[in-house]
Amino acid sequence: MIEITSCPICGSSSLNSFIKTTAQMHSNKQLFNFDKCFSCDLVFLNPRLHLHDLKNYYNSYYLPYRGAKAWGKFENFVARSQQNLDLKRVKLIKDVHSPSEESLILDIGCGNPTFLNAFQKKVNCQTIGIDFSDEGWKNQDNKFKKVNLQIAEIKDLSSNLHPDVITMWHYLEHDYNPLENLTYLKTVSKSSTVLVIEIPNFESKSRMKYGRNWAGWHTPRHLSLFSPNNIELLLQKAGWKVKEILTFGTMDPYLLFWMSEMEQKQIRWDRSMEKEFMQFMLGMVKFFPLKLIEKRTSLGVMTVVAVPN
Repeated sequence: MIEITSCPICGSSSLNSFIKTTAQMHSNKQLFNFDKCFSCDLVFLNPRLHLHDLKNYYNSYYLPYRGAKAWGKFENFVARSQQNLDLKRVKLIKDVHSPSEESLILDIGCGNPTFLNAFQKKVNCQTIGIDFSDEGWKNQDNKFKKVNLQIAEIKDLSSNLHPDVITMWHYLEHDYNPLENLTYLKTVSKSSTVLVIEIPNFESKSRMKYGRNWAGWHTPRHLSLFSPNNIELLLQKAGWKVKEILTFGTMDPYLLFWMSEMEQKQIRWDRSMEKEFMQFMLGMVKFFPLKLIEKRTSLGVMTVVAVPN
């Protein structure tokens, strides 16, 4: 385990244990500790696993890697919802930038790179996705043949890359060195580059409702839980200027509520989700009125748009 003695954002050594949670989406129910910084309120996993040990938590219990197939006979319905999510992300990027065929879109932590595929089809521009593993795209060469996919870390990116847009869809909370990596990304960017980050919001209603069962902990995969103030501080220190922070994201906040409910029930995440589907859909209908307030108060996630300072 790696012990952290100072805050990864502000460097303060004034830390205190905030909460202990068990591993989520995993058979191991080991307790992990999250500290909170007195200076900037960052909440972060401490101590944390070494990266080679963390890979053990991305197995058959990890629902995102199982994808639509985990829902059995409802696979096609779930696959369509992923397509809708990708299109929402494409629209968001087009709202904050004006991409052309000459544009370069870089997606950090691309996982299953369906977003880049959708963007490439809509705009026919250059797309690059990097991740620490090819689990999200291996044996799918035909599906992603127009997307440049690399097993790489941020520090491996060429200094001559100069992307027009950098996206991080639920990546930054997994990053072992967020300040160092955001700083490097600024050095490879143009003055006009736009950075879009979607992350869980520690100050959201779902975290306050579910406490230690909040799916946003995603223990032990999530290393940092950000709030609007400290994510802005982090970006400023890394050389970025925040243009706006939205109280919502492209991800449906209902998913965080539902996953938190499943953590309370202590379901087996490695089994078929077929039996959960009807209750999942009923819960989504009941949740709809709450979504009407997500542009005023965060229900689970937030989106940050920044440019080089």
